[in-house]
Amino acid sequence: MLSSVALVPLRSLTFIILLVSFVVVSVMVGLRVTDALDNHVLNTLTSSRTYILDIIMIVITTTADIFPVYFSPMFIISFILLIRRKSRRIGAILIIAILVATLITLQVKNIIHKDRPEYEFIIEGLNYKLEYDALSKASSSYPSAHAARSASFALIISYMLKGKRLGRFNLGLVLWLYPLLISLSRVYVGEHYITDVIGGTILGLIVANFIGRIFKLSTN
Repeated sequence: MLSSVALVPLRSLTFIILLVSFVVVSVMVGLRVTDALDNHVLNTLTSSRTYILDIIMIVITTTADIFPVYFSPMFIISFILLIRRKSRRIGAILIIAILVATLITLQVKNIIHKDRPEYEFIIEGLNYKLEYDALSKASSSYPSAHAARSASFALIISYMLKGKRLGRFNLGLVLWLYPLLISLSRVYVGEHYITDVIGGTILGLIVANFIGRIFKLSTN
């Protein structure tokens, strides 16, 4: 099951593939090889907008925000786990992974300068401002910090939920829908291209695996 093997050894082939994949995607983005694909996917998603879908995507994408911290679902869940004795280690690892994933994406953005989509997400009658991945709209588009954070969060929580079921559903597997929806929402609202969220997701998995292994999550 994915939920039971998501946390892999740092010297494993899977982890090496993640590292190589991130480097390859980053190089392709830096060389602008992916521009045609990026624009095609962006145009397809943004051309299929409806008011109801707009609201749904806003709700989804907001769950991966980190500011304000007291309104961030990922941080709220992390802090709840942190104050409970049995889940304290996982709570601490979650917080560290989320912060590290965010900081590393900002550093990569400074290396790969990719303009964000020239698309303004506006809903008539609703004054809503999207949270950017960095301090301003001018920040680089690649990779997506929202995608990185959600992937790190999903990997660690899915490890905690391994083997747990809700009826016929494996909770660990179902949780992987979360980073998928976050990535989809970031492109839908015009904040990122598809390769931004792909790179962000891979980076989030790398960070979560690294932090999880360094802090011995597997012994929890």
